[in-house]
Amino acid sequence: MSTSPDNRPRRLRTEIPKPLDPALVASLSAADLGLRRGVVALAAPSPRWAEAFTGVANVLNATRPAGIGAIEHIGSTAVPGLAAKPILDLAIGFAAEANLDRIHPWLLGLGFLCLGEKDASRPDLMYGFEIEPGIRLVNAHVIEHGSPEWTGYLAFRNYLRTHATERDAYGALKRSVALQNPGDRIGYLAGKAEFIHARRSH
Repeated sequence: MSTSPDNRPRRLRTEIPKPLDPALVASLSAADLGLRRGVVALAAPSPRWAEAFTGVANVLNATRPAGIGAIEHIGSTAVPGLAAKPILDLAIGFAAEANLDRIHPWLLGLGFLCLGEKDASRPDLMYGFEIEPGIRLVNAHVIEHGSPEWTGYLAFRNYLRTHATERDAYGALKRSVALQNPGDRIGYLAGKAEFIHARRSH
């Protein structure tokens, strides 16, 4: 870890993981997941996504350090019937900033890559899991449990789960934006932002 200008420790990005946890690999190996870094593409909804989350969550819950409030399945793969980039999104909620000193080595020890600190473009400390280098299977969003960002992730997921018309409208928007931004992740996110923000308070 390096030090930021305000003297807080900064977790460095990693490109090569430590040995992958075999139980995590097993839970993801037949899960209809995997997208090459830098590519924006959607997959048809799969019941295996929910099964994969259960398997991953079981591994994480069995090994998790103190200070984690919850582990949730978020993003489009958490909404039945919704097309999604085939990457499992997890929210790992921490209870206090000091807990990050335990969470960081725990995730690295399972084989996750550190993708970077929260900044102006994202509200969370990010980790990724890849079995084959460059093919992302899981994004883990480490975020303060109960924070507005945490609540927003869950509110949007739950809204789409209970409003089929809105789910389908979001799916159509995602397909359109993905076609316009096949290699531009930032452009893809920007194209969905207004729809998401308008519904996170429901």
